[in-house]
Amino acid sequence: MTLCSEDEWEQVGPRNKTSVTRQADFVQTPITGIFGGHIRSVVYQQSSKESATLQPFFTLQLDIQSDKIRTVQDALESLVARESVQGYTTKTKQEVEISRRVTLEKLPPVLVLHLKRFVYEKTGGCQKLIKNIEYPVDLEISKELLSPGVKSKNFKCHRTYRLFAVVYHHGSSATGGHYTTDVFQIGLNGWLRIDDQAVKVINQYQVVKPTADRTAYLLYYRRVDLL
Repeated sequence: MTLCSEDEWEQVGPRNKTSVTRQADFVQTPITGIFGGHIRSVVYQQSSKESATLQPFFTLQLDIQSDKIRTVQDALESLVARESVQGYTTKTKQEVEISRRVTLEKLPPVLVLHLKRFVYEKTGGCQKLIKNIEYPVDLEISKELLSPGVKSKNFKCHRTYRLFAVVYHHGSSATGGHYTTDVFQIGLNGWLRIDDQAVKVINQYQVVKPTADRTAYLLYYRRVDLL
């Protein structure tokens, strides 16, 4: 996807604190209008202005490696947690303390969550994370996940999503396996399970129920005010 050239400006935030903000954006298309959102990535350095970058996204990539992450909500909270950046030096080769935090600046009509199940190893190989991650049918994006400047502008209905599709990966290998999907069919007012040419009706419980032979990989949510 081609991006427009970056814009840069100085922004005044709470307590008259200024930050330098840069933004890269999508070329506007029907696809970006449905799936496109923005995250705000802020870098903090002592005695310096905050540096913020607004970055577009089509999918939110959620790290699920930690044993503490058992649900989608856990993964979202981990996404916005402030983290230290190691090994950063100034032009004079002095090491400085840097931290970084990501927040959600703009939520799309359709939110796609990518559970990062394929992890690269130091040896250059890739392995699959086989663990159950709980995901709800109705997902509310809490205000704590939002950027400070947009918290008051997002009503609950603009932050609440309903699941309408799940893509699963079957198998234990990162280099092989099989994909299937469950999708909510509006005309049927119910769920369908699609496995190549095989299609069958299932209930909602079967969509969120963990099973040993498959793991959720992509979660598709639609904003409830657009249903």
